[in-house]
Amino acid sequence: MKLTFLVNHDLAGLLALNYLLPACKRHEVLLFYTRKSAPKNKPLFKPTALESLAAFEAKVLAENTGLPSFSDLKAVELNAINGAGFHLFAASGPDLVISIRHMSILRLSVIDLPKHGVINLHSGLLPGYQGVMSTFRAMINGDANLGTTLHFIKDSSIDSGPIIAQSKTAARYDKSYLWNVLNIYCTGCANVLAAIDSVAKGEVLKSEPQIGDANYFTYPTAREIDDASFSLFEDNEELPEYHN
Repeated sequence: MKLTFLVNHDLAGLLALNYLLPACKRHEVLLFYTRKSAPKNKPLFKPTALESLAAFEAKVLAENTGLPSFSDLKAVELNAINGAGFHLFAASGPDLVISIRHMSILRLSVIDLPKHGVINLHSGLLPGYQGVMSTFRAMINGDANLGTTLHFIKDSSIDSGPIIAQSKTAARYDKSYLWNVLNIYCTGCANVLAAIDSVAKGEVLKSEPQIGDANYFTYPTAREIDDASFSLFEDNEELPEYHN
């Protein structure tokens, strides 16, 4: 089966790939990643603290995480999948597309291409935590468990597709936001692998529409970050233990 992964060039995206790829060796796999920077000569829309978080992640990636890198995995940068880069994506001829932290809102031309559709691993429990930095929102709310949701992408709406599976992981408030984000991907990626196996066996992935109040969040404000009882990241903290 031809699998195409769409990820983001960050620590969580790299960790997810290293959970997933060893179990996908019997498939034909292609990797594309987004890597977007702030526009030049325009005000940044993110608070400075989030820029610091991004810089820290870039530093860790550059200094070697101990995992095979995006380059080692032969991942290809693709920031314009809906436009100039569509032909590159289409040439991969995917049977199934797996999106994880991908930074582009996919258009129907992309969504309709793979035979078995596009599934997305969202770092939050849907429908309550749609949008970006769902783990931050769950921690702000003091949730005992953080989670992921594996769902179909059916259109260009955000995090609204039918749910395939969810995972829950105990929150650690003695750790940073980044540590907790990375920590949820072990169980989340297990759901992705189960879905891939089902499709490979010729099974139709079962899914259910999202039920309950949908809450969409964008990036937190500087005040929300300052008021949080936990840090975004710690310069000297150990990242979660990698389980393969």
